[in-house]
This record gives sequence, structure tokens and C-alpha cells, in this order.
Amino acid sequence: MTDTRLNARLWVDAHVRTCHLNHMPAFVVAKGDEARGGILLKVNRFGAGVLTFEQSLNFDGEKIWRRLGPESGEAEAEADARVAKKRAFDSDLWVVEIEDMAAAYAPDAPISDF
Repeated sequence: MTDTRLNARLWVDAHVRTCHLNHMPAFVVAKGDEARGGILLKVNRFGAGVLTFEQSLNFDGEKIWRRLGPESGEAEAEADARVAKKRAFDSDLWVVEIEDMAAAYAPDAPISDF
């Protein structure tokens, strides 16, 4: 079976550029394993709260984003604690923070709450 997953660093670099092109500053706040690291997104919507998503696969092997916090968002300190806990468990995890003043960010795959 051929592995067709995109290298983690390549995906992160491309996503940061895409966010910038869409007027949403994005920053890599933690680097993980370049080839196989997991990816966590921290979407800071400022007054509307912070959303966190972890890249995952569904039962059919398709990419999804798993919501890690409340759907309505949470305070930045709570999101930061959630991210720190994930990083403590998995040091290969990439963390990308996106500044989304317009609350318009949409991930590149479906969102799951499970």
C-alpha cells in the first residue's frame, strides 16, 4: 500500500501561506516531526473565542479535523492549556496559530466533534 499523505512540514508551510493570502496571519508556534508530525490548529477569533482542531482520519481513512474544545470557542488561556497538554503528550505535534479577526476561517477538511 502506497502512503499518499502529505509531509507535515510541507502542509504547514502551505497552510500558513494560504492563511496570509486570505488576510489571516498564521504562525507556527511549535514545530513537530517534519514528515509524520500531527497538526493542531489554534484559531484565535479574539472576541468570539478560540477554536482548536486536531488533524485526524475518519473510519474511511479520509482527513478530518477533530474539534478539541467547545463549538462556540473558549478563552485563550483555556485553549493554550489544551494545546500545552497535547504537546506534553506528543512532542512531534505541530501547532499553527491563526489570527481570524473576521471569524471566517474554514479548515480544508470536514470538522468532527468525535
